[in-house]
Amino acid sequence: MEFIEKVSRCIKEAQESGSLLEREDVLSGYSGKKLYGTLQRLAKEVLTEDTCYLEVGVYQGLTLLSTALANPKASFYGIDNFAFFDPEGKNKSLVEERTAKLGLENTTLINADYEDALENLEQYIGDKKVGVYFIDGPHDYRSQLMCLLLIKPYLADNAVILIDDSNYRHVRQANRDFLKTDTDFKLLFESYTPAHPMNLKGKDKEKALQGWWDGINIIVKDAKGQLNQEFPETLRNRDLYENEHLLHASQYPEQTLFLWEIMKKFKLYPLLNILRKPKKEYSGKFKNANTYSEGLSQNGKFNSSLDS
Repeated sequence: MEFIEKVSRCIKEAQESGSLLEREDVLSGYSGKKLYGTLQRLAKEVLTEDTCYLEVGVYQGLTLLSTALANPKASFYGIDNFAFFDPEGKNKSLVEERTAKLGLENTTLINADYEDALENLEQYIGDKKVGVYFIDGPHDYRSQLMCLLLIKPYLADNAVILIDDSNYRHVRQANRDFLKTDTDFKLLFESYTPAHPMNLKGKDKEKALQGWWDGINIIVKDAKGQLNQEFPETLRNRDLYENEHLLHASQYPEQTLFLWEIMKKFKLYPLLNILRKPKKEYSGKFKNANTYSEGLSQNGKFNSSLDS
């Protein structure tokens, strides 16, 4: 229980005090201070000579580089092929420039697709095991689940996994499916915001910036079964996942998103609602980034076994 208590303490300290250090003169990006404050504390408290930090989804380097600053003696790896949120193709060079400005010599950027990198991870990290693993890559269901499955052979005996953007219901579904099918892993902590920060305003948005951004699920390796088996909240209805088959088997599956963009541009949503009224559980409040996280715990919830 010592390792679990150590991880829990890092989370609680971040809940109370936010980040350990900030370099806003150099770093920027999309994250909450409690989130990268937890990463920073874990980097100091959990990593050893034989373990490393690994991140999927580097973007502009905020979490990777600020966490590396917290423990200069440890090794930090970030996977990103910069295929998303980089229309001008500048993010890779920006991360490299920021690394140099901060004087960091303990970070390695793995410029590859996350699946290619994780399937051949020993080529990058050698004999090290992953002690802290942060997932902030593609947020589709399959990618989320694959990020969890592919890392298993490389995890240290004492390992902690942090899944960003767990506000999203389909991300929580991937987390749940992983936890349900491998009881060596347990949900230690979860916290959410009522919506994606891009759909929040005023105090609610500021709370997300100071907090967990777009929701967090924190999973620990628990082969001894010290924690209760608990799961993030999801829908029992699986229609959307089952309907993926229809998409894949259609004549022009890659055109579906393009069709959706046309409907948004010409405001054809009302026509859809006339033709078929949407189910309440699938009716988002916003045009984009619907998470269906309203009503979930916003103050943070630990595994119930820690209450006893």
